Parts: sequence; C-alpha cells; structure tokens
Amino acid sequence: MVGGRTRLAAPTLVLTLLAWAWLRAAPPPPLVATYWSLPPQSWRGSAAFRVPEDDPAFHLGLESRRDLGVAFSGGGTRSAAATAGELRGLAANHWLPRVRYITGVSGGSWAAVPFTYTDRPLDTFLPPLVAPEALAKAVVEARPPEGSLALAIVKSTLLAPGAGEVVKIAGRQALERQDVPQQLRSLAERFVRGSNDQTYAGMLGDVFIKPLVPGALTRYYTWNAAERDRIKALNPSLSVSDFVTAADDRPFLIVGGSIIATHPAYDYPRLVPVELTPLYTGVRQEYGSRLGGTYVSPYAYDAASATVGRDHTVQVAPASLGRRFTLADMIATSGAAPLLALFRGQGVPQSTLGVQFFPAFNPFAIRNDRAEPVAGRLPHGDGGFTDNLGVMPLLARQVHNIIVFVNAKEPIRDNPSVESLFWALDRQDEAGGDRSMNHVFESGHFDEVERGLARAVAEGGAAVYCGTNWKVLPNELYNIAGYEGLNICWVYIQAIPSWTARLPMETRKLLTSRGFRNFPWFSTFEQNVPFLIHLKPAQVNLLSQLAAWSITNEKSRTAIHDALGTVLD
Repeated sequence: MVGGRTRLAAPTLVLTLLAWAWLRAAPPPPLVATYWSLPPQSWRGSAAFRVPEDDPAFHLGLESRRDLGVAFSGGGTRSAAATAGELRGLAANHWLPRVRYITGVSGGSWAAVPFTYTDRPLDTFLPPLVAPEALAKAVVEARPPEGSLALAIVKSTLLAPGAGEVVKIAGRQALERQDVPQQLRSLAERFVRGSNDQTYAGMLGDVFIKPLVPGALTRYYTWNAAERDRIKALNPSLSVSDFVTAADDRPFLIVGGSIIATHPAYDYPRLVPVELTPLYTGVRQEYGSRLGGTYVSPYAYDAASATVGRDHTVQVAPASLGRRFTLADMIATSGAAPLLALFRGQGVPQSTLGVQFFPAFNPFAIRNDRAEPVAGRLPHGDGGFTDNLGVMPLLARQVHNIIVFVNAKEPIRDNPSVESLFWALDRQDEAGGDRSMNHVFESGHFDEVERGLARAVAEGGAAVYCGTNWKVLPNELYNIAGYEGLNICWVYIQAIPSWTARLPMETRKLLTSRGFRNFPWFSTFEQNVPFLIHLKPAQVNLLSQLAAWSITNEKSRTAIHDALGTVLD
C-alpha cells in the first residue's frame, strides 16, 4: 500500500493495458480478392496461359509496351549495384519505354522493386552515366546522393535494422516467457511489428524500401490507381492510403521466389517457384491439391482460410492480425539466400532457430472453383533456389525478345544457373538450390553463347552476345509452353580490358587494391568482412558504371539492336 492505494506491479499494469486494448480491437474484416486458375497442362500445349496483365479489363496501361522483357539475375548487393547501372544504361539508350516486363531475382529484385515503385526522378534515383575517362578516383569514391538506389546499397550493412529487429524479437520472447495468453501475445506482436518471420523482411525493407518508397512498409501494394480503386470497390473497409502504387512509366514487374516444401518421401525439399507481381502472386504449376496452380491478388496471398465467391473472387481471412503483405515481403522472399542452408542444417548451428526469422506465408489453392484448405505456413526463400536469372517468367509469357543481365561472380562455364537452362544438371545443394529441372534451350546454344561473349570482349566490347530465332522447349516445373522465334541477348558482368584501359591511372591503381581484386565479381556475402552483404561506395559506383557502359557502348548497342530489331525503335 502506498498512500492508501495499491501500487500495481509493472507486468500487471502492462497486461492490464494489453487486455483493454485487445477488448477494444475488432478482428480484421475478411478481404475479397481476385483469383486466377492456371491449367496445369499448359506446358504441353502450343499456347501459353493468358496472363492477367493481358486482360484489358484491368486497365494496366501496358498497351504501348513492346514484346520485350528484361531480366536481372540474383547476386546480392553485387547484382543490386549492377542492376542500378543496367537500368541507367537502358534509360540512356531510350529503351526503357519499350520494355513490357522486367524480372528480378534476389539482389536483382532489391533494385527492380524500388525502381518500379519509387516516385523519385530517375536522374536522382539511378547513378549518373559517366564515361570511363571521367571516372577519377574522387568520383569513384564519392558517397552516392541521398535518395539514390546506390546509397541504399552502400547502407546495406543490416546492422541498424538488425538491431531494431533484435529488440522486437526480445519483446516477443519476453511476453512468451511470462506465459501470456495467446490472444494477448498476438496483440502484443502488433506493437512489435508482427511475427518473427517478418524479421528478415523488416531488415531489408528498412534498407531498400523505406528510404526509396516512403510509407510502403506498412501498406499493401498494387499496380496503379485503377487497380487500387477496383480493389477498394471489393473491400469498402480499405482506403486509398492503404495502398502504394507503381510509378506511371514503369514496365510490369515480376519477382521470383521459391517455396520450400517438405514431405517424408523427400530426401531434398521440393523447391517450388513462385511469382510475385503488382497484380497477383502465386505458383504457375500445381503441386498436389493444396499448393500452386493459382494466382491471387497480393494483399490476400497470406491466408488463414479462403472461400470462393462469384466472378473469380475469393474471400480470405488474413493469416495474422495486423500483418500486411508488403514490398518488403516481396524483396525478402526473393532474396533469402541463407534460408535453404538453415533449413537443411548444413554446417549452421541452431538452424531450426534461424529459419523462423525468414519469410513464411500461408498460400492456398483453388481447384474446380473451390478453395482447398491452406497449405500451412511454408518457408519462402530465394528465387535463386530455382531460377537465378529471372528468365522463366518471361518464357512462360512467350516473350520473343529478351535481354538477360547475368550479374554473376564466376565465368559462364562455371555458372550452373546458366548451364541448367541448356541441359538438366544433376545438382541439388544448399547453396545453389535445385538445378535439375530448368532445361528450356537446346544444348548447342550454350557453346554459341560462351564463344560469342568471349569474341565480343576480344574485339574491344563488353561481354554481350545475342542469339536469334531460338526454340524454347516446354518445361513442366514452370508450366512453360514451347514456342519458336526467341531473340535473346546475354549481357555478362565480367572484367572488360578495353573499359579498364580507358580509366584514369589512379582509378586503375584502385582496382589493384584489396577491396577490388575480385572486381567486378564481388562476393555475394562477406565481401567486406564483418558485414554480411555490404559494399563500399567505390565498389558500388565502379560496378554500376561498368554495368551501364556494358550496354551503352556502340558495339553493344549495335549488337542488341540488330538482334531485337524494331521492338527497340
């Protein structure tokens, strides 16, 4: 007793306040979303499934876009830095307005997603285009400007966002140790930003989304205002402020991820490719009765239950109180490279503990106009576990003109992501994922590409080679129908002697320093120990400039234009 009054202990006061808030909190209303069912045998036919973005009813504004797709490969911050330069090069060549699709995987998505959604002018968002002769040491080492993609990459140490996530995790664990009832624990998680499996998304989102797409960390995403208004009509409880929309002049975005599905009969987990776009998310192929074969509006992807309604709509109960599927979830799903090793427990202590901090969602499938029970909470990992190049979504849509940016860290002959497209590799491992079911091109084209890249470099250009009139083979895993007439240009990041020779002497000397000895093949992890994925300003600047030059030099522009023809005019 104090002054005749009872003093409540701090834990009791906290629980009392939480209980009061919980009693006042109404459960979130169900969401109504659009769904699309994909025929599982499309890959056996001669025509691809008509994808939602082809339906004029959605008013996506893609009519002026050409039959052209651009793919940005995985590779952590190395690929993000290269992608920034490649986007700048595409803009400098005046090709971006022609592109219908861009795809991003892992680090490529870390650049492609904010590029699609930022409202910043490209001149400030993307690195400037600088001639090799003008890349003085002071220019190379300069800190990128505020609001730029390059600065986000420089800040990607994950230390500050990681510390914030540790505090939230500790708060959840403290509540659990006090044996708080489940209802109150769920409510508390709203105040510490969701559940543990949002941790990695929170860290990446603070780096690549928060400074570049303000407000997006707490909002749903969609394509444009017309689609947002259509969603609002289905869900009167939602408002304009609940959504972030893509910039008006961007190509349609497709991000690649992988679901990790286990079964007692599997020695190695089934890695299921998943597509994440501004209009829909889902798996193209069916996997049993409860997974795949269904696209659904992204805001309804993570579901506790689903009930099919009229006109291809589905009513979804959200899986978690207060949680929204955001752009941070998109890039975290696509770029969760450590997850498979953690999941498999290969040389990683306490691996089962580590898995819980990576993305996990409850997808559902619709069969014969009936929603099956949700598949359960499934880990969602790196798109590179299946297709590390981002090519498969473009082939599934029968795109006939493709530019592939391979932001790798090894020669093409040692790159299983490329090799696996030309023949099935007997390779399933913890680092690279499953490369056994990616065969889509005739094997003879691999040597053609390898020789073509080497010849282009020997002739003083960048590593660029274009093949024309290729045949695409059907593929069951990605539900790709075969077709002919593919024109595909490969742009490979590697050292280019003719570009290096044009650099000022002081910059060429910089390339011999410790931090640049593997330039441009920076390590995906721990290039700059002790940081996991960090690159320094000079590394980001020089890599992005090489990447931009690789497609803006005259030889590359001519080769790509000759192969892709009128779609670039």
